[in-house]
Amino acid sequence: MNKRLTAAVSAAVYMLFSSGAQAEGGKSSMELQPISVEGTTPVIGQGVPVEQLQRNLAATVSDVFKDQTSVTVGGGARSAQRLYFRGVDGNNLNITIDGAVQGRSLFQHHGGIGSLDPDLLKQVEVLTGVGADRGPGALGGAIRFETVDAQDLLELDQDTGSTVRTGYHSANRSDHGALTAYTRLGEQGGLLAHVKGVNRGDYESGDGRKIHGTGGRDRHYFMKFSMLDQDAHSVRLSAERSENRGEYRWGRGDLAYDPEAPLEQQIHRRDAYVLNYGFDPVDRPLLNTGVNLFSNELNLINEDRNTETISQGKGLEIRNASSFSLGQWMHDLVLGMDHYREDGKVVSQGARDGQRSEVSHFGIFVQESAAVGRFTLSGGARLDRYESDYGAVQVTGNEISPNAGIEVDLGMGWSTFAGYGEAVRSSGVIPIGWFASAVDEPEFNAEPGKRRFGKSLAPERSRQRELGLRYRGNDVLAQHDRLNASITYFQNDIDNLIVQTGGSRGQPVTGFYNDDRVTSKGWEMKARWSTHRYRTTLSYTRAKLVDEQGDRVDTIRRVGSNTGDRLAWDHAWQASEALDIGYTLIAQAGLSDGDLDRSGYTLHHVQASWYPRQAPDLTLSLAVRNLFDKEYSEQTTIGGDEALPEAGRDIRMMASYRF
Repeated sequence: MNKRLTAAVSAAVYMLFSSGAQAEGGKSSMELQPISVEGTTPVIGQGVPVEQLQRNLAATVSDVFKDQTSVTVGGGARSAQRLYFRGVDGNNLNITIDGAVQGRSLFQHHGGIGSLDPDLLKQVEVLTGVGADRGPGALGGAIRFETVDAQDLLELDQDTGSTVRTGYHSANRSDHGALTAYTRLGEQGGLLAHVKGVNRGDYESGDGRKIHGTGGRDRHYFMKFSMLDQDAHSVRLSAERSENRGEYRWGRGDLAYDPEAPLEQQIHRRDAYVLNYGFDPVDRPLLNTGVNLFSNELNLINEDRNTETISQGKGLEIRNASSFSLGQWMHDLVLGMDHYREDGKVVSQGARDGQRSEVSHFGIFVQESAAVGRFTLSGGARLDRYESDYGAVQVTGNEISPNAGIEVDLGMGWSTFAGYGEAVRSSGVIPIGWFASAVDEPEFNAEPGKRRFGKSLAPERSRQRELGLRYRGNDVLAQHDRLNASITYFQNDIDNLIVQTGGSRGQPVTGFYNDDRVTSKGWEMKARWSTHRYRTTLSYTRAKLVDEQGDRVDTIRRVGSNTGDRLAWDHAWQASEALDIGYTLIAQAGLSDGDLDRSGYTLHHVQASWYPRQAPDLTLSLAVRNLFDKEYSEQTTIGGDEALPEAGRDIRMMASYRF
C-alpha cells in the first residue's frame, strides 16, 4: 500500500508543477450525494446529478452536460465549445459560479464557463423559466454552479483530511493529477485547498483522425474558507484561478475541420474572488438574509499576436427571504437588489487598443410564492436600470420584467403547473474583442428590412412560457421505490437581440441593430425511478429554434442552434458494497428540415467504481465514453457535414485515495 500511495502522490505532484506536453481534465470522486433541485417557485428548476459527473470522470464543462438532453455543448475543441440550453446559446443565460456572474464572450467564443473544474462541484442548478431573483440578463434561463465546502468532504469524526488523485484519458492521452486538502477550524469553520493539473494531447475522433488544435494544458487553484451556522451566521470566502493554455485556431476555430489551419498560442485565464454571507436565525422566520460580493476577471492572451482581451466583472447582491402566514396562506417572500458592472477592453503591445466596453445593471426585485390547500401561486417583478457603451455612445434605460406561475396539486402524487416570465438585457451578443473595434459614432438600426429599421436601439427582451404535468410517488412499482416524472411544454420568444454590423476579418464594427425575433419552443420529458441499490433516469427533449415565420434557423453564433430530438437513458447499480456499475445511452435523432441536414448518432457509455476492502480509502474508477468508437459531430457545432468531430472511444481511469 505504501508503494501505491507514493506512486499516486508522485504522479499528482508531477502533474501540478510540470509544464510538460499536453493533456486534459479528469474527474475525481468526492462522494457527494446526487443532486435533485427544484426552484423556489413552482414552475422552475431541474438539477444535474453530481453523482453522474463523478461516475463519468467529468473533465470539462462539456462533460458536465454531455448526458443531459436539454443542455448541449458543441464545438469539439476546447477553445470552440459553446453551451446551448433548449436551443438558446449560453451567452443569453445568467450563469454564475458561487454567485459570481460569468462574463461575456471575449473573442468569438472564449469566455463563459470554459475554465470551470468539475472536481469542485457540489451542486448544479438549471433554472428554467424566469424568476425576478434570477439576476440580470436571464433571457434563456439561468445556470448556477456551487462549489464544495471543507465540511462536505470531512467525515463526522474527522478534523483533517486530504484526497490525492491521478488518472488517464485515452482519447487525448491526457494525464491528470490533483490534490485536495481540507480541515476544520474550530467547531463551525473549515478550510479547503485544491490544486489540479492536466496535460492533454490532440484527441482522436471515431475514425482514428487526430484532431488538429485540440491539445492543451489546464491548471486549477482553489481555496475556500467556510464558517457555517455560527450563531445563525454563515460566511464563505473563496479565491480561484483557472488557466487553459494551448495552440488553437483563432478567428474561425469553430468552423469546418481543417487539419492544415494555422494554430496560435493562447491562454484563457479566470481569476475569481467571492464572498457569501448569510444570516438565518431559527426563531425569526422573517429574516433570512444573504449577501454575495464578487470579482470575476477573464483574460484571453494571444501570445503570437501579443494581444490580451480582458473582462473585469464586479457585482453585489443583497436579498432577504421571509416565511410567514396570512390566514390560511403560507408565504415565501424574497426582496433584494443586485448590481453588476463589467469592463471589457483589448490590450495590444501593452497598450489599450480601441474602445472600452462597459456594461452596468442595477436591479431591484421582489418574488413571492404563496400556498393554500392544493394551490401554490408565484409572482414577482424586477426593475432593471441598464447602461451600455457602444463605441462612444452610451445606451441607457429602465425596464420592468414581471413573472407569474401556478401549481395545482391534483392528488395521488400528480400536479400541474404553468408559468410566464420576462427578462431584459442591454449588452447584446457581441464579443468584447469586436466591441473594441467599434467606430466612435456607430449607426443604430440602419439595416434595411429589419423590424426596427430607423428606430433607436431597444433592449433585448425574452418572454418565456412553461406548462406541464408532474408526478411524485413512493412504492409505485416495488416496495420502498421512488418515482419522479414530468412533462413540460416550453416557449421562449427573444426579441431585439443586439448584434453588430461589420467586424469581420479585422474590419471595424460600424453599427449595431436589433435583430428579428427568434423563438425556442418544444417539450421535454423526464423520469427518475430508484430503489435501494438501483436507479434509472430517462429524459427526452424536442426543441426547435425558429424565426418570425416559424421556419427553423441554422446555427447563429451566440444566439442559438437547432438539433434533432435527443434522448438519454442512464442506469446506476450498486452491485455490492465494493462495486458500483453504470451505463448511459445517448440517442440523437438526425435533423432534416429545409436547408438543415444533420446526421444523428447513438452513443454508449459504461462506468465502474471499485472500493477494495483491503484499502477502504482507495477508489479505483473506470469510465468508457463512446464505447463503440462512433464517429460523430454535435449538431450544434458549426460546419455542417465537415463540422469538427467529437472524440472517439475514451477510456478514462482514475485512482483516488482519501487520507
